[in-house]
Amino acid sequence: MLLICLLLVAITALGAVIASRARAQIPTIGVNTPAQSDAEEEEPETEKSKIKIDYARLAASLTDVQGREFTSRMLERVDPAVLSELENAAKLGEIGDPRFRQITGYTMNAFLDKYGTMTSRDMGDNGTGTFTLGFTGDINFTETGYVMTHAYNMPNGVLDCIDETFQNEMRSADIMLINNEFPYSERGQRQVDKKYTFRAKPSHVKYLSEMGVDIVSLANNHVYDYGYDCFVDTLSTLRNEGISYVGAGMTASEANAPVTFLVNGYKVAYIACSGVEDPIKTPVATETSCGIMGSYDNGEAVRAAVEEAAKTSDYVIVFPHWGFENTTVLTNAQHTNSQKWIDAGASAVIGCHAHILQGMDYYKGAPVAYGLGNFWFNTRDVYTVLYKLNISESGIECQIVPGRQAYSETRFISDPSAQRVLYDKIISWSPNNNIAISDDGIITEK
Repeated sequence: MLLICLLLVAITALGAVIASRARAQIPTIGVNTPAQSDAEEEEPETEKSKIKIDYARLAASLTDVQGREFTSRMLERVDPAVLSELENAAKLGEIGDPRFRQITGYTMNAFLDKYGTMTSRDMGDNGTGTFTLGFTGDINFTETGYVMTHAYNMPNGVLDCIDETFQNEMRSADIMLINNEFPYSERGQRQVDKKYTFRAKPSHVKYLSEMGVDIVSLANNHVYDYGYDCFVDTLSTLRNEGISYVGAGMTASEANAPVTFLVNGYKVAYIACSGVEDPIKTPVATETSCGIMGSYDNGEAVRAAVEEAAKTSDYVIVFPHWGFENTTVLTNAQHTNSQKWIDAGASAVIGCHAHILQGMDYYKGAPVAYGLGNFWFNTRDVYTVLYKLNISESGIECQIVPGRQAYSETRFISDPSAQRVLYDKIISWSPNNNIAISDDGIITEK
């Protein structure tokens, strides 16, 4: 009997324990178990993590602090987390240009373009902290004579005529510009009063893409060699290929306008002009007619364009067609206009037209390359370079890649002693004797 009683007590106790544990798994109304508390706290935390932005207020605040116009519509395109950080920085008065770029990844100029006007071509961010602007002088794809005759006999056409080193440099540049010294078309009539006239098949534009060219200058004395129809075809051919052009257009508003790019969070503007013909046979654009941007007015139109572009761009590059052919002696206009444009806000002036290399210079810390010469243009044996601006937060570094155009091909000069000969020649051609060129082609101001 005692054994039975003890057994009943044990069963009763065990039941109580099981019931207690079961109750612990079932939330009681009005009582927060640990599990229930976690669940209830999760939802409010999620709500708190949602970033709420008063776009109108933030736009007004940024406009007031920066003196530049920000709009709600612009800010709605931006990551709210970035805007929240901007908002906090603005409250603390820490919203100067360096801090703004640190938060957004863009300078003020680039940000307002990317999220506001959206007029620039966005080249992205290469992730290195340095971006490179590349430049060459004259290129010519005209059909008969000159270098295309040789290219037609090569398996890969133009690509077999230009050294792989140069092609790799061109493709690796973040923005690559060449002087397009001819029009693209199978229409038009040759200007009979011009000694030299050029015209290339529209299909040849593919070579620019294959070499990594992003933008061409059309501000030269050959873009109108075959008249209006050929000129119009040139613009459309480049547009269809996705290659930007500068220094020419259907009106002065287009021809004189800077062409802008975003790269590594900066905004770069290009302006191109020509002033080499006397009498003028290549029309200068007006508001009612097509043509190029001219610099026949002592460079005043270019100065005004540079001054305006500098207000909304981080770097302004001027690419003039100027000087006398086949001489390293500079004209007065090359001296005075380069200085005038730098005074107006140009970051660099890089020219061509002489068909041979000319000297280089610095003015108020800004680099000037007076003439890049031929890159791949005719059958002559002349020096050439690919000119580079390597740009980082520390400033602009200038560098040249040395080469030679000869026998209808452009080849890299690989021998160090031959490179040194060219560098020393460029120094000797430089008018103010204020540059040095290292053995790796880095140009510095003395």
